[in-house]
Amino acid sequence: MPRLEHSRINAVATTHGILCILFLGVPSHVQGGEGSDWKKPFSPDPDTVVLYHFDEGKGDEALDACGDEALTLHAHKTAAWGSHPGFGTTARFARRADDGDLRVGPTNNDKLDLRTCTKAWTIEAWIRYTGPGGQEAGGRTYASICSTDDEGFGLPGCARGGWTFFFNVGKGGVGNLKDGLLPAGRFIGRSKTAGNRDTSIFLFPENWPNKVKERQVTDHEWHHVAWQFRHSDQVNSFFLDGSLVGRVSLYEDLKSPRIIVNDFENTCLPFVVGGWIHSQDPPFFIKSGNFEGEIDELRISKILRYPMAQELAIIHQKLPKAWLNIPYLAKLETEAQHGAVVWELLDGKLPEGLELDKKQGIIQGIIQGDPQETVADRSLTIGATDEAGQTDKYTFSLSVVRGQMVTESLPVAFVGLPYQVAMKTSNMAAPTQWKVISGDLPRGVAFSSSTGQLEGVPTEKGFSRLVIQVTDANGLQDRCELKLSVLPRELHVIEADENTVVLYDWQGPNGKLIRDVMGDDELTLTWTNMGGDKRVSWPGRKGVFPMDNGRGEHGWATKGKGIPKLDLKTCQEEWTVEAWVRRAGPICAYGEKVDTNHQPFDYGHICGTYDNSKRGVWELYLSDHDSADGSMAPGVHFLGAEPDEALMDLHPWKRPDAIVGSPEQAGIRDTEWHHVAWQYSYAEDLHQLFLDGRLIWQMESPDGRKLINNRQHDAQFSVSSRLRGYSRYGGDFNFRGFGNFFGQIGEIRISNKRRY
Repeated sequence: MPRLEHSRINAVATTHGILCILFLGVPSHVQGGEGSDWKKPFSPDPDTVVLYHFDEGKGDEALDACGDEALTLHAHKTAAWGSHPGFGTTARFARRADDGDLRVGPTNNDKLDLRTCTKAWTIEAWIRYTGPGGQEAGGRTYASICSTDDEGFGLPGCARGGWTFFFNVGKGGVGNLKDGLLPAGRFIGRSKTAGNRDTSIFLFPENWPNKVKERQVTDHEWHHVAWQFRHSDQVNSFFLDGSLVGRVSLYEDLKSPRIIVNDFENTCLPFVVGGWIHSQDPPFFIKSGNFEGEIDELRISKILRYPMAQELAIIHQKLPKAWLNIPYLAKLETEAQHGAVVWELLDGKLPEGLELDKKQGIIQGIIQGDPQETVADRSLTIGATDEAGQTDKYTFSLSVVRGQMVTESLPVAFVGLPYQVAMKTSNMAAPTQWKVISGDLPRGVAFSSSTGQLEGVPTEKGFSRLVIQVTDANGLQDRCELKLSVLPRELHVIEADENTVVLYDWQGPNGKLIRDVMGDDELTLTWTNMGGDKRVSWPGRKGVFPMDNGRGEHGWATKGKGIPKLDLKTCQEEWTVEAWVRRAGPICAYGEKVDTNHQPFDYGHICGTYDNSKRGVWELYLSDHDSADGSMAPGVHFLGAEPDEALMDLHPWKRPDAIVGSPEQAGIRDTEWHHVAWQYSYAEDLHQLFLDGRLIWQMESPDGRKLINNRQHDAQFSVSSRLRGYSRYGGDFNFRGFGNFFGQIGEIRISNKRRY
């Protein structure tokens, strides 16, 4: 198949009122010819991103054949070499416990992180797998060929993100070589923020909807393997010895797809060939995922090297959403076409103001490119015919929606500290004009009618309800009711003083070991499961703070059990437990609907020793249980040694008679940062809950029971993950179980006095 250059128009014809547009060479990002001959050593060409021949055969380095010295690979300790008949020397891997023979490249490199592959990529290699398979935990096979991710095994100061090209068993991942191995891929983008980009196991062979079952590797011979991806339709294809063995579209083949978006950055994980680096702090070695055998001719290309269709096919891309009165452009493409292509609108009507363009073969507006009506998921069946008479058709879905104001909430402000927040819109025509329709701005804060920006230095605490309206250049209007809270300045950063028992501020270079600011090493927190550095930034604040997706796989816990300080036993007269929290949404892991991978976020463990095994003493949490409007409020459980000493559900929605002030002020309805605190006094036997510095709930001797702190247990103190048992580097963590926190957690402080 010759290479397809930029498309050019051949003719335009109209038949029976149907617009037909002819193209020559619609680009499909497929490179043919010599570059696609996988049966012989590769040569660099303009579409090659990186190529390792591994022909050095000595020393501890492997060079990029394209000449980029920054891509040189270095042996983790000492390189091992092998031989590939007809190709030369190879990189050899022995699956060593100390990862010594892995080849390690640069960190955060645009080429190796696939950021230069803006339309498509092909990752391929010759491999000879000599292991038995089934060497991972539970009998799984997971042999990494090359990767910029580390499966969570890696470095303590690194955020997880990147891709892995690997060998896997086709049936559930569990099994050995005789069960048959297949090439597979995994891609993780910026999954710690809204819009989960973790393709997780969706690209594992067990989940391929279109798989050639009879073609698998069951021997120790040389084989060519490839993984291709195209951004436009999110199609991944996997090849073995030149044949397509699996294909999966993240748009079409999954009920709840997670798409590949290459938005990760600064993960600090290097590109590695032959496995994952496991060496940790404290050190331990587990070998998991490391390749056993030889790898040769490893190449990354910024195109599809091998055709994914044998006859004309319309690429099943998603049409981008159109916005009322805003210029729109969407390009359609085919693959495996022969010569010119004729496009037709076979069924459906384009929204008013859009047409199948006569000149460029695109859908765009006929009045300055502006759609003139709103529609929801309108079906458009479009056909294509090439010069060889091949035909295909596909039904696209197109929506035209109004531009809108997208700011839904405002971060809290602090007395005496600068505040600056800009209102945001989506697809409203500039210039926009802004207006406060109702409500009074806090003293010291001004609002710009031209930029929609709140700015100033608040002078007193309190809160304001504001209705803000925006009008765009076309006269389109939208408005939103917002609450702006001004908190006392002392809440801005929680710091240590003489009354502090323990303080976690989450800072430091090691994201795996979080030490108590007061210096008690027994209180050090570590991951409940290996998963990389889960700390991310907090806009407007210095430092990084933990982010959890609510599934319980990650989180933090102490090594020790039943630690007196963390069970509040050193607070002889009173205490305050407080934290900054930010809930991330109503469905864990940023899901759009509840399913097997996404649970509702209706209860979240902030911190405490109480866990799902019902051990431990206490728990501070957020919950919307019994809430009238779905808002989440802070609450507490506290357990004594005997059943009649349990103080459960100390919570505004469970015990509404104890709410102080308006119930509306007791709950969290947004995804902004909020300060929560629980205070207790032995002398008064009084429990108090605070939200953003305001007392929202208090109760003396709940259920007529005095607090008794006498419970002995072997539970850990944990943060964000509500453990189900002892957890230490992948122990009994609470994956998809009850009570895990979804969102971010800031400083946590326990004090031996009531602070509020």
